[in-house]
Amino acid sequence: IRLPIDALIHQYQSSSSSDDDDLDDDNGFLQSAKLLAEKYTHLRRVRGDGNCYYRAFLYALAERLLRRMEGEEISRLKDKVSNSMEWICGNGYEATTIDMFHEEMVDLFDFVAALAYDVDSGNHHNHNHNNNNNNNSNNNDNNYDHPLEDALSKLHERLNEENATSDYCTWFLRILTASQLKSHPDRYLPFLSADSTDSSFTSAAAATDRLGNDGTVDLSVFCAREVEPMGKECGMVQVAALAECLGARVVIEYV
Repeated sequence: IRLPIDALIHQYQSSSSSDDDDLDDDNGFLQSAKLLAEKYTHLRRVRGDGNCYYRAFLYALAERLLRRMEGEEISRLKDKVSNSMEWICGNGYEATTIDMFHEEMVDLFDFVAALAYDVDSGNHHNHNHNNNNNNNSNNNDNNYDHPLEDALSKLHERLNEENATSDYCTWFLRILTASQLKSHPDRYLPFLSADSTDSSFTSAAAATDRLGNDGTVDLSVFCAREVEPMGKECGMVQVAALAECLGARVVIEYV
């Protein structure tokens, strides 16, 4: 759901009106919400099911491409994903296992590209329509189509269908993340620790299981337990790996 950023402020203002002395108008959450309102106009709420980061990344990426009509970037990302099968399989995954998810991701980029084309065509149509009716401003207001809003609605519908594109692509993003980690161990291993205090690990016992023979983290085991399974939370190492894999810029805001 896309909401005005003020909704976050109102949420914490309501909390601060309770009898709890710790929840006042100067609490940290409310102040953070006000700071976010200085930088952003809207927010989207995402289901907190352990897949929330990957799902949010997917939605934000597709929406950004569509809103900005970035045809070259859509093509770049589609080509990146289309040509990723050999690389992924080289990191220990079976083509028959991931093929369906791979195709869904490629199809999503085709879908966004088609929507962007429709928006561009609709904008040209409306421009011509307005030029032909420039003597009747009220008529323009009543008949003006909203191609971008229509396209965003179609994207929203597709990415919110249960057991469909969003779930398939979310899992494929996990595979891309895991493949990136395995492909560049020197880049990511320094940020992984077998210490149970590391947020990347769920328990001390589980952390020990991830140790290789040389005492370092076994990336294959880490990916199998912390990256690939649906419902596993995304840590900062996974955030970096996915962003670097797709060449995307990610900004994390803490509340």
